[in-house]
Amino acid sequence: MRLREAFAELLFPTRCAGCDAPGALLCARCEADLPLISPADACPRCGAPYGRLLCTECWQREWAFSATLSLGEFETSLARAVVLHKDAGERRLAGVLGALLAARVREAWPDWPEGVAFVPATAVALRRRGFDHGRAIAETVASALGVPLLSALERSAARDQRTLGRSARAANAAGSFSASGPVPCRVLLTDDVFTTGATLDAAASALLVAGAAEVRCATVARAW
Repeated sequence: MRLREAFAELLFPTRCAGCDAPGALLCARCEADLPLISPADACPRCGAPYGRLLCTECWQREWAFSATLSLGEFETSLARAVVLHKDAGERRLAGVLGALLAARVREAWPDWPEGVAFVPATAVALRRRGFDHGRAIAETVASALGVPLLSALERSAARDQRTLGRSARAANAAGSFSASGPVPCRVLLTDDVFTTGATLDAAASALLVAGAAEVRCATVARAW
């Protein structure tokens, strides 16, 4: 196995998701330059950067989840890492991104999660990519936090959210998830990117119906 891995590395050397330099999936310089979101400045409900005092993203909106944190903004090296993992098949990045996200969760909400759920990919996305990118990240998060991974959510047919606007995303996500129990009282729901929050809101609603008392969300990146 080691010989095979060494041969593969010789033919296709590991490169940094941020700068494409050989040697690491995310080099020390690019990790240090990640566009991290400061929890002290972010909206505690939806995780929007600089939304602590007045969040326009949450204005006159009710969420099924009680809190959200995102590792960083969806730009520069973090955006490239997310896209390479999801759409270019660099599955090893799940471990890198999941570990960084788990560290942020542990810092913000120590000993809070009793289980980690994830937003499952659509059937179309699974066929296209060959794997569930959200589950891969959640597995690392759950392992790092020492809590069970919950395969509680099921997703009905829905259009790809990336092609939709804000209102269309909400309509597309509404009612598209169901969850089967039992689920613990405190569930951490993970995804790669928080864009409008419609998908996470619908998934969190399903988890509450299944028996969760509180759902908090953690995403690798925050688009806004």
